[in-house]
Amino acid sequence: MRTALLFISSAILVFAAEQVQLFNGKDLHGWKMVGPGRFVVEDGMLKTEGGMGLLTYPGMNFGNQTIRVVFKTASEHANSGVYIRMPESAPDPWYGVHNGYEVQIDAGGDDWHCTGAIYSLSKVTKRTQKPMGEWNTMDIQLAGPKTIVSLNGEKVNEFTVGQEVPARKEWFEPVRGPRPNYGYIGLQNHDKTSVVYFKEVSVLLPEGGKTLSQHDRDFAMSYLHATRKQFLDMTANLSEEQWKYKPGPDRWSVAEIAEHLAIVENGLWDYALGAMEHPLTDASAKKQFDDEAVIKIMTDRSKKAQAPEMFRPTGRWTHEEIISEFRERRDAHIYFMDKTLNDLRGSLTKGPMGVIDVYQFLLMVPGHSERHLAQMKEVMDSPGFPKK
Repeated sequence: MRTALLFISSAILVFAAEQVQLFNGKDLHGWKMVGPGRFVVEDGMLKTEGGMGLLTYPGMNFGNQTIRVVFKTASEHANSGVYIRMPESAPDPWYGVHNGYEVQIDAGGDDWHCTGAIYSLSKVTKRTQKPMGEWNTMDIQLAGPKTIVSLNGEKVNEFTVGQEVPARKEWFEPVRGPRPNYGYIGLQNHDKTSVVYFKEVSVLLPEGGKTLSQHDRDFAMSYLHATRKQFLDMTANLSEEQWKYKPGPDRWSVAEIAEHLAIVENGLWDYALGAMEHPLTDASAKKQFDDEAVIKIMTDRSKKAQAPEMFRPTGRWTHEEIISEFRERRDAHIYFMDKTLNDLRGSLTKGPMGVIDVYQFLLMVPGHSERHLAQMKEVMDSPGFPKK
């Protein structure tokens, strides 16, 4: 069963106007380790220990921002790296190799495999790493399909998705091919003999960069939470007879409505985030609706609509699984809305009602829930609905 990842934490601390810290210097809240080995927190620093693994940050994806890591190595050949542009939070350490890019940390590698290189894809133009034991600051700028790496204040690499790269020679080298403009990140734990320390992992917004206003963030979170509670309240303590009751042969049961909501939860959300990566570029495109109008259209049940085949209920999950799927997906989306640094208002896309911004498309998720919660109530209020 595919479940959404939820890591509610206080790991994100805003400490400057345009910089957000992802590592709080105390513990691994907000991070998840996959693979063998581990990262430990020692004297306010992340320290690699053990075999190959990947410390991922599953609560947020990044694009058009700069990832900053401040690190030092304990030996001349200590090996690590920063994974970027992973389309999903990595379930294992090899996922990042072939689905993202590794910005290498290794003073001893050649120009294709040393600190600042996009591992085996784009070599450095200069080597500016400090000796072992000294702190280095690496900035990884994600600018659309372009990645620009600076090390200790000097640009050392620039790579664009799709540019010519060397042929793949070794089994452990990444498969060539495009990666997304927005993606998840992680820190590599390479091997038992490599010790690398990180005292800072942060995100720098672009100069003049915009994030959501607090009002927009609060409104969306309130709407997501409200419809979450309504869903859980309405589906609680139902008998199987009530759960599966259909008012008519062409009507959905509570179970079918709930399954539809769980399926659509990720479908709409993923489409919206895809639209942020590939927004409308037509200069004449203008937003056609305000937020209130988008919600009104989504919740209006006077105009019936047929769900696309991919979103139709099929009985794929049990009663408990449907509720669990909805809860976990919704909680992950609430977390995203609370923490995202992306400019959701700055990208336009085509919604079912016309041109809207990505934030408005995300409002369609709780709006869609509200629409079908009303449908669920109609089923429960029908004369033949079982008493228990």
